[in-house]
Amino acid sequence: MRHRLPASDRTARSCAGFSLLELIIAVSVLVMMTGALSPALVRYIEKGRERRDTQNIEMVYSAVSGALYDEIAYDALRSGLSENGVYSAPIAVSTLFLQEDAFSEAVKDYIPTPPRLISREARGKNDSNEIMVSVRERVDDATGIRELQTAVWAGDGGHCVDKGYVSGILPETVKTDTGADTETEEFLEEDV
Repeated sequence: MRHRLPASDRTARSCAGFSLLELIIAVSVLVMMTGALSPALVRYIEKGRERRDTQNIEMVYSAVSGALYDEIAYDALRSGLSENGVYSAPIAVSTLFLQEDAFSEAVKDYIPTPPRLISREARGKNDSNEIMVSVRERVDDATGIRELQTAVWAGDGGHCVDKGYVSGILPETVKTDTGADTETEEFLEEDV
């Protein structure tokens, strides 16, 4: 004859759960999997940030180019291109948003808030999160035709120009990572 346990003892043993050793092994396996997958996840997140920075630069370039089609904004910009004018040198987008002229107001119509750089690569060595804008007037020597050249790039020193964080035609003053001056006439990404 078989000896049977009382019903209360049978239910207590069947609901015992996991032992401490089994829980430690399960947690250690999860920690190892997290350690193996986290570098890939970090790279994936950084690539997404780089794409967003590129899109922000292209968005600012489109906004500046679009603002130039507004006649009042265009006249305000032309008056600001003088030697002592606001737009005679490259300007940060955040500074552009602080201006109260017709050109900056036209840019604000396209972009409600100033975008910032978020990826490590675009921020560069000096950790600048600014997007820079340059609009300058150029006169063709052969024809005498005046044109405005627009450029938008990452960082205050142009440190990420070689990495593709640029739209438009760069001014001569922007240096690349190699230290060489960029060509004014070089079309890096888009024709203006």
